[in-house]
Amino acid sequence: MAANLYSDLREEARDHARLRNAYFEQARQAYLVGNKALAKELSVKGQLHNMHMKAAHGKAHESIYRQRNPVPLEMQGGDGRGQQERMIDLHGLHVSEAVHVLKHELAVLRSAARAAEQRLQVYICVGTGHHTRGSRTPARLPVAVQRYLLEEEGLDFSEPQPGLLRVVVY
Repeated sequence: MAANLYSDLREEARDHARLRNAYFEQARQAYLVGNKALAKELSVKGQLHNMHMKAAHGKAHESIYRQRNPVPLEMQGGDGRGQQERMIDLHGLHVSEAVHVLKHELAVLRSAARAAEQRLQVYICVGTGHHTRGSRTPARLPVAVQRYLLEEEGLDFSEPQPGLLRVVVY
């Protein structure tokens, strides 16, 4: 996915975040000078933009995930020898969004593996952080997904190549 497409999909949320922050700052200033009625009014406007920001991030995360994962997991095939493989690409998602998606998709895959009485190899693409803002900041997504897999799901994973995790579900 081109960086500008990601940026375009997140732009509405960023606009609402800027407005939210401006209203909250204005509310703080109004409160400090004793105008509590105006502070309350501005705070409510800030809260409204916060709700709009969250909704916009939700739309963006759905769109980003669908563009990165155009083939539903249940339609991805195996290798013809009974070994089933699936790919989940989490690039472009915020950490909380990626963990939420991963939780749902792993539940779906576990159910499918049990129904078929077979193991599924799942590849999870988390990237290496080349596009993380501020190159000195380590990428948060790979670390968060690894922590989730181990601590929440109790799954061992390997990293066949940087930015790609492999787990087996059954």
